[in-house]
Amino acid sequence: MKKHKPPVWADMFLEWYCSKNYIEEVQGDLYEWFQLRVEKQGLWAARLLYFLDVIRFMRSYRLKSIDELSQNSNNIAMLHNYLMTSWRSLTKNKLFSIINVSGLTVGITAFLLLWTYVQHEQSYDEHLENKENIFRIQQDRYNLGELTTQWAAGCGAIGKTLKDNFPEVESFVIMTNSNAVLEYNENAFREDATYYASEDFFKVFSIKLIQGDPETVLKEPYKAVISASAAKKYFGEEEPIGKMIEHNGNKEFEIVGVYEDLPKKSHMQADVLYSFSTFVDLVDSEVTGEWNWDGFYNYIVLKEGTNYKDFESKIPALIEKEIGENLTNSNSDVKFNLQPVTDIHLTSNYMMEFKSNGNAQATNFLYIIAFFIILIAWVNYINLTTAKSMERSKEVGIRKVMGSMRGQLVKQFLVESFILNLISLLSSLLFIYLLLPYFNLLTGREIAFELFDSNMLLLIGSILVLGTVLSGLYPALVLSGFKPVAILKGKLKNSTGGKTLRKGMVVFQFFTSLVLMVGTTTVFYQLNYMSNQDLGVDISQTLVVRGPNVTDSLYSDKLNVFKHNLSAQSEINVVTSSTSVPGSQPDWNAGGIYVIGEDPNKSQQYRIIGGDYEYLEAFDIQLVAGRNFEEARTTDPNTVIINESSVELMGFKSLDEALTKEIQFWGDTFQIVGVVKNYHNESLKKSFEPLIFRLIPNASNFYSVKVTTDNMPRTIAIIEEEWKAQFPGNPFDFFFLDDHYQEQYKADQEFGQVFGLFAGLAIFIACLGLFGLASYMATQRYKEISVRKVLGATVGSVVTLLSKDFVILILIAIVLAIPVSWYVMDGWLAEFAYRIDMSWWLFALPGITLIIIALATVSFQTIKVGTSNPVDALRSE
Repeated sequence: MKKHKPPVWADMFLEWYCSKNYIEEVQGDLYEWFQLRVEKQGLWAARLLYFLDVIRFMRSYRLKSIDELSQNSNNIAMLHNYLMTSWRSLTKNKLFSIINVSGLTVGITAFLLLWTYVQHEQSYDEHLENKENIFRIQQDRYNLGELTTQWAAGCGAIGKTLKDNFPEVESFVIMTNSNAVLEYNENAFREDATYYASEDFFKVFSIKLIQGDPETVLKEPYKAVISASAAKKYFGEEEPIGKMIEHNGNKEFEIVGVYEDLPKKSHMQADVLYSFSTFVDLVDSEVTGEWNWDGFYNYIVLKEGTNYKDFESKIPALIEKEIGENLTNSNSDVKFNLQPVTDIHLTSNYMMEFKSNGNAQATNFLYIIAFFIILIAWVNYINLTTAKSMERSKEVGIRKVMGSMRGQLVKQFLVESFILNLISLLSSLLFIYLLLPYFNLLTGREIAFELFDSNMLLLIGSILVLGTVLSGLYPALVLSGFKPVAILKGKLKNSTGGKTLRKGMVVFQFFTSLVLMVGTTTVFYQLNYMSNQDLGVDISQTLVVRGPNVTDSLYSDKLNVFKHNLSAQSEINVVTSSTSVPGSQPDWNAGGIYVIGEDPNKSQQYRIIGGDYEYLEAFDIQLVAGRNFEEARTTDPNTVIINESSVELMGFKSLDEALTKEIQFWGDTFQIVGVVKNYHNESLKKSFEPLIFRLIPNASNFYSVKVTTDNMPRTIAIIEEEWKAQFPGNPFDFFFLDDHYQEQYKADQEFGQVFGLFAGLAIFIACLGLFGLASYMATQRYKEISVRKVLGATVGSVVTLLSKDFVILILIAIVLAIPVSWYVMDGWLAEFAYRIDMSWWLFALPGITLIIIALATVSFQTIKVGTSNPVDALRSE
C-alpha cells in the first residue's frame, strides 16, 4: 500500500510543540490513523482531519488514543453526512429553497441596514474621550408661569457661574456664532459654521490639533484656529500658521492652529474657531456675567462619578441667589437643564441648534421595525419548512426504521437551517454593500457598514446562531417527532397545537404588516397635508439672496440702488429686504416687551421680524386691521405691526383696540399701526407664534426677489451681476424660498420613505409565509379537493374553500392591529401642531389592500391545486 504524507507544515508545527513539551511517540500514532483515513475518506479529507487532530491534541496536552480519534472521525463523518443530506434536500426542492433564501436574505438585509442606521444615529459624539462627563446647559425661559422659549444657546453667565460655585465642575466652555465672510488673497467664502470659543475648548472636546498648542491657541484676542478642510480651502499648500485672515472686511485674525475636521457624527459643526476674548473685546462687556443676554452655548465638565441629575437639582438655588429678585420683579423665570452630550443629537430640537438633529421617536420606530422584519423572516422559514413536512415524512419514517435517533434527526434539520441561514446571511452582506449608497441617499446620512467591527461581527454571528436555532428548532422537532408506523401506513396527521401555532404565526406576520402599512399611510398623508396647506404667506417664485457681510458706510445707498436696478427688470416684480424669511425661526427673540399703561411685570417674549416697506406686500401677508408701513410717514420707524397671536398675548379684546395702544420695546416706545392675519412662518409642526414686525428699511440679512420663471438662468445672472456691482467682496449665495420652506420637512420625509420601504419588505416576507401555509394546507387537503372535483366542484369553489381560512386569519390580524396602530401613530402625530385626524379610511385602505395581496398570494397556490388532475391524488385509493 502506498504511503501518503500528511501536510508538512502541520507536521513541523507538531514536532515543535512536542519538543517544547517533552512529548514523544506522537507522530507514529497520528501517521497510522492518517493512512487509515486516506483509504476510507480520501487524501484531502485525511489531510484536513490530520490538521484537526493536531489542534485537538495540542488543546488536550495528551496524545489521543486511536479509539478516541476514531470516535472523533465518526463524528466528523456524521457531520459530513448531515451536510451532504441537507444539500441534496435543498437542491431537490429548489423552489422552496429559493423562497426560503429570498425571505431570509431580505429579512437579514433589512435588519442589518436598519440596525446600522440606528447605531449611526445613537453614536453621535461617542468619539469624545470624556463623553460621560460633558454636558450642555439647555435653557428654558418662562413668562407669567408659561414656558415661552427653549434655547440650545442660553445666557452668557451660567457656565462660568457654575464653575465658580460648585467644586463638581472641572471646566466650562462658552461659545457663540459668528456668521462671516472670510477672505484670504481675494478668495472669499461665506462661512456659517464659525464660532467664538473659550480657551478650554480643545481640552473639553478632545479634538486633535494638527498644529498649535491646545492650551493657548484660543487664549489671546484676534487669534483663530481653522479646520484642516478649511485650511486647504483658503491656503492650499501654503503653511497656514501665522497667516492673517480677514473677517467681514473689518477685522483680521491670525491663524495659530489647525485641527482635524470634526467628525460627521457630532452635534457640533465648526469650520473656524475664534478666541472668545475677541468677542469680549468687540462688545466691550464681560459676557460671562450676563444673565439676560441669550445666544451662548455653555458646556461644563463634571468630575468623575458625579450624578448629573443630583447636580442639576442644585442649580435652582444658585439661580435664586444670583438673579432671584430680578426674576420675581418681572414675573419671569429661567431654568437650566443638563444635556448629556451624547444625547443631544436625538433628543434636542431647540432654538439655535448647531445643525438639524435626529429624532429619537423616529429612530426607535425603525429599531422596532428592524426586529419585526427579521422575526417575520424567521417565522416565514418555519411556515415554509413545516409546509413541506408531509413530503419528507416518509424520509423521516424510513430513517427511524433504520435506526436513526430523534436527536440525530434534529441535528440533521438544524444543519439544513444553518446552511440556509448562512447562504442568506452571505447574500445579505453582498446586497448591503450594493444597496448602501442608495440607502444613504434615502436616509440623508453617510452611513458606513463596518463588517469587521467587533460589535458587527458579534451581531452577525448572533443572527446566524439565533436564526439557525429559532427558525430551525421547531421544524426539526416537528419532523423528527413523526411516528414511523403512522408515516408508513399513510395515517400521519398534524396536531391541533401545530395548526394553531402556524396560524398564530400568520396572524403575527400580518398584524405587524398592517401596523406598518397604517404607519406608512399616516406619515404620507400628514406630509401631504402639510405640503398642501394654505400657509397664509406667498413663498412661490421667490429667490432669496443672503445679505452681504462686508459692508461700508454707503451700505444703505447701495441697497437702494440694488433694489431700484433689479425692480426695473421685466423678470423681477419686487425686491424686499428683511432680517428673516418664512421657513425658519426668526433669529431675533425679544423679551421684556409690554403694553404702555399695563404692568411692566407682565412683559412677554416675541419673535421679531425686521423688514422694509415692501415686506408684507411681497409675501402677500394679509392685513386684517390698520395699515402697512408707509415711506411718506417719517414717524413710521417708531411703529410696529403685530399678528393676531400677539394681539391675544397682549390681552387686547379686539383688533381695533390694538391700534390704539403703544408698546415698550427695550426702552423705546412704538405705536401699533397694523395687525396681520396669523400665517405659518414656520413648519406646521409649530403653532402660530406671536410676531412683531419692525420697520428696518436697510435690513441686511436677506433680500427676497419675486421673479418670473420664464428664463430663470437669465434672471439669476441679472441678479448676480447687480450683486457684484453693489456688494463686491461678498459671495453670491442664494436659494429658492419654497425649497427652503420644504427643508423643514426633510427629516420627516426621509423617515416616511424609510418607513414605507421597510413596511413593503415586511409585507413581501409575510406573503412568502402565507404562500408557505397555503401550500401546506393545499397539500394536506389534496385528496379532499380531488374528491370534491370528482363530485363537481369548480376551481372557484375550491379557491374559496381554501382562502376563507386565510381571510379569517387576516381579519383577526386587522382587528388586533387597529388599536395598536392608532395608539402608535396618534403618538407620532402629537408632535404636530397642525395634523390630520386618524380617520377610518387610514385603517380601511391598508386593511383592504392587505386582504387583496393575501388573496392573490393564496390564490396562486390554491388555483394550482384546484386545476390539478384528481386522478393523480386518488390513484392509490
